[in-house]
Amino acid sequence: MDSRLSGIAEKYRKNHLDGLGEEEILQDIFNLLEEVDEREKEISWAKRRIKELEREKKGESKVGRTRTAMWAIRGFTAENRLYVKMAGEFDYKGAKQFSNHILTVLDSLRSECDVIVDISRIRENGDKKNAFHIRKVACTLAQMNVSRVIRIAEGMPRGVKEMVDGIFEEVGLTIFDVSTLNDASDLLKKEKHHLRI
Repeated sequence: MDSRLSGIAEKYRKNHLDGLGEEEILQDIFNLLEEVDEREKEISWAKRRIKELEREKKGESKVGRTRTAMWAIRGFTAENRLYVKMAGEFDYKGAKQFSNHILTVLDSLRSECDVIVDISRIRENGDKKNAFHIRKVACTLAQMNVSRVIRIAEGMPRGVKEMVDGIFEEVGLTIFDVSTLNDASDLLKKEKHHLRI
């Protein structure tokens, strides 16, 4: 393709058409139009691919709220890491929406990802049906062979902690509790085999 373009460019470089017939000039024009069309297709494909790669790099995120609860979920594809922040009181409907959002974001991550969950501002609800949605998330994390689950749990209600801990223990996942996001970051810097429960 490039040699064809080079040949046409060389032919017309001196800006004169001596010795060129009308049919030859028309054929060169058609060849150039074909080349332009091909290049536009390549550029369009490249732009789409760049957008895909940028989306993969940024990861997926979801934000949600109900009358009594709110959450923000962000997956970072490059670091293979999930950040979750929850606040307020989750009823069954809110827990369902939240768990569906978290599963959507997890789709953008690879197995053995790290998870940081800030639930320091969550409140006790007492709805035992929420356990179904917690179990749904925990089972998905177990299937992904999650590397570490780090929880910022300062001020977390005791009933919520016991329910979450019990479910995660059932599926074979360990939760590392820390007090702040800085503590979570420090824990992520440690090699997995140096971690202590």
